[in-house]
Amino acid sequence: MTGKRILIVDDDSIIRKFISFALRTQGLEVITAQDGIEALEILAVRNVCLVITDLNMPRMDGFKLIRQIRNLAETSNLPVMMLTTEADEESRTLGFQAGATEYMIKPVSRENLLAKVLPLIGMNGVPA
Repeated sequence: MTGKRILIVDDDSIIRKFISFALRTQGLEVITAQDGIEALEILAVRNVCLVITDLNMPRMDGFKLIRQIRNLAETSNLPVMMLTTEADEESRTLGFQAGATEYMIKPVSRENLLAKVLPLIGMNGVPA
């Protein structure tokens, strides 16, 4: 284990499992949440080095989650990757305006996911 913990926020359990598996192959610890509300509850009690969030979720969408993360002193500098099916330029722009560090479109391969995630958490090099 690397000691690095990542929070995955997505209402689709298959996506959460896929991302979790890919990250765990790199020795990363993974925590999951089904929506933005649950993610904020986790962030209140757990430290993470990255949040990967979907856009369209019940209760609180990814844009609102990112804005909340940016408004909290403890998490204002936390890297946040938006991973969504929304491929239009407007959604991408809104994601970055909300404070996303990175924006990726689903579906995504394990290799492409890791190529974006690892540098965000200070793990450069070729994914295992």
